[in-house]
Amino acid sequence: MKTLVLGAAIVDIIMKIPRLPKSGEDILCTERKLTIGGCAYNVSNILRSFNVKHDLFVPVGCGIYADIIRRELNEDGYEILINDLEKDNGYCLCLVEENGERSFITVNGIEANHKKEWFHNLNMNQYENIYLAGYQLCGDKSDIVVDWLLNQSDKNIFFAPGPVINNISKNTLEKIFSINPILHLNEKEALEFTKKDNINDSILRLYELTKNVVFITLGERGVIFYNGKNITHIEGEKVKVVDTIGAGDSHIGTIISAYSLWADKMNFNCSWSNYLNENNDFIKGCKLANKIASEVVQVQGSKISKECFNKSNI
Repeated sequence: MKTLVLGAAIVDIIMKIPRLPKSGEDILCTERKLTIGGCAYNVSNILRSFNVKHDLFVPVGCGIYADIIRRELNEDGYEILINDLEKDNGYCLCLVEENGERSFITVNGIEANHKKEWFHNLNMNQYENIYLAGYQLCGDKSDIVVDWLLNQSDKNIFFAPGPVINNISKNTLEKIFSINPILHLNEKEALEFTKKDNINDSILRLYELTKNVVFITLGERGVIFYNGKNITHIEGEKVKVVDTIGAGDSHIGTIISAYSLWADKMNFNCSWSNYLNENNDFIKGCKLANKIASEVVQVQGSKISKECFNKSNI
């Protein structure tokens, strides 16, 4: 089973600060790190760690940030499927407070300048799953992605809109929800989007919109999911948080990986609905996602070492 990971690879500039500054205030950075990020890149790292078949479908442009990304993708063994030299890739300033919480300031690059021709050479017959983040649906070229995605309704669409869910137009979200994506959000995102007072009402509302499984991560409290029948809570574990960058990406990446490995083990044509019915395997996948995410928040940035991954993958 193969997944197309659609989105962006950008440069993350991680700055550790005591707290977010107030307007007009000057705060010193205590530590700085430059790494490669972007939701799609983070998800693909998890799939690669699980040896799950996938392609990373991200544009690489021309400029100092694009050069850093191109070098990293080559080292990771990825074929660059979109070379577009019109402009540089974007970057993200990640402000990490002492409690590990992060705030993002993103500067868009070529990854926000979608073009129809990027999709022309894709052979979709080789993919059963598609992953999509919310950032790809915020720009004025988002219709290109949406129109293409509407023609892929026979695939499992894993949609993780992230913190920009309220920046995506209502019309765009309605189109995405119409193809019944598997939705993945964190607690804050879900409550703010649905305007509900509690997480159970929120997840029921989200299921009404998508008619497919909804996952809501709860930090150290784990994750809840709703499959149209029952709301199930799977406990997490309390760990010392360094930063939360990439936690959600690693969680959905593990869920995709667990399903893909299960389908390959059972037979190539096993569907997502069959996976849901194999309750023990599905629950195991969610527990593993909690475990991997808990390891990611204990390191700076979104990438854990192979040794750390092997320790978590039990």
